[in-house]
Amino acid sequence: MNLHRNQDGDTCSRRDVLRGALGAFGLAALGPIDRACAAVPLMRPAVATQKFLVVVELDGGNDALNMVVPQGLSQYTVRRPTIALGAGVTEALDSGPFATSQFRLNGRMTRLAQMYRDGEVAMVHRAGYPNPNQSHDTSKLIWSSGQREGLFTANGWIARYAALAAPTPLGAVSLRRGRHRALSGGGSNPLTLDSLGSFRYESDSAFTNNHRLRIELVREMLQARASSATRDALLTGHQLADQIGAAVSGYTSGVTYATAGISQALRDVAMMLQAGFETRIFYTGFGGFDTHAAQGSLTGTHANLLGNLDEALKSFADDCKAMGIWQNCVVAVISEFGRRNFENGSSGTDHGGATCMLLTGGAVTGGQHGVAPTDQDLLQSVLPYAVDFRAVYSQILGEHLGLAEPARVFSEAFTSPVGVNVV
Repeated sequence: MNLHRNQDGDTCSRRDVLRGALGAFGLAALGPIDRACAAVPLMRPAVATQKFLVVVELDGGNDALNMVVPQGLSQYTVRRPTIALGAGVTEALDSGPFATSQFRLNGRMTRLAQMYRDGEVAMVHRAGYPNPNQSHDTSKLIWSSGQREGLFTANGWIARYAALAAPTPLGAVSLRRGRHRALSGGGSNPLTLDSLGSFRYESDSAFTNNHRLRIELVREMLQARASSATRDALLTGHQLADQIGAAVSGYTSGVTYATAGISQALRDVAMMLQAGFETRIFYTGFGGFDTHAAQGSLTGTHANLLGNLDEALKSFADDCKAMGIWQNCVVAVISEFGRRNFENGSSGTDHGGATCMLLTGGAVTGGQHGVAPTDQDLLQSVLPYAVDFRAVYSQILGEHLGLAEPARVFSEAFTSPVGVNVV
């Protein structure tokens, strides 16, 4: 860590100064802080044509077979005698522009089922990567880095994208997922936010003006005792905090979001979009999907989680439509792997292989993509992959976000057995 000494002989790290100053706001700038510059515009007026991607991670390995339920496959019920979902607890998808009788949606996802019938949802079946790894951490590294080799030294795929196409601190943002590996490394400076509503000191009821006075005091003290480079980074950070605070206080919406964490995370995304930040990729998600036991049906752990996802995606869609930006949106719902094709002895499922990616947004080509599972597939332990997840990301980056040569982000050579056209 580089240390810089001021004229009084004190030492401080630029990164420590900035992190300390911003820590009161619940905000931490990721990446090389020295590259932050007060002259960089962190916010611009809302632009109705700016396209964006929201990645929602279902942490723990989502059971895609009980989310997007195959119909007419005898092995689905044979291999899942107690947790298989029948027509009475699933939602039909057999109407609308992409009507299908091959699949039904989990019965807790009524809103998303209607969005599918309206042509706004795509399902990418058997998405994954070659030689699947059933370790949570290793598979997350593969999905986060977008490569199969050199995982522990690789930069995140979003960090690589940000360095190429969105290099400002808010070009790519991780919301409520900590310093996510998909945004780590590279030459960009992505941001990680706990929640937008946490950017204030604790208020003092006896002295209501203390919030602004404390900020001013921190600025004055650090400006007086820091090097010019640190001062620039500090001013950028405070400017950023001010702008995010303005986004929170200025946000208006007729949509009521649920209290679940994923709903509140997508509400934060909506706040930033309405405020006109230049963010091109938002990364968020929630956990609990490692359902080894008591997976249940409509009232079990898995169904409850899917219900939370369903509420969040519908509220976010309604908010984007009200803002007139739904046509610019792609939301990609991912998980590090699916579950085994068969249930275990605890009415749950163990770590699997390929999964089903859900995509929604006004820019998404709805319907069925990839390769539908067959009875022969279900006779195997895990679903074999047919679509490399990097092919999905690459198409979104190129066709939706307008990145020339997405191979610069996914530079490791790969061949997807089946191609996709999701946007």
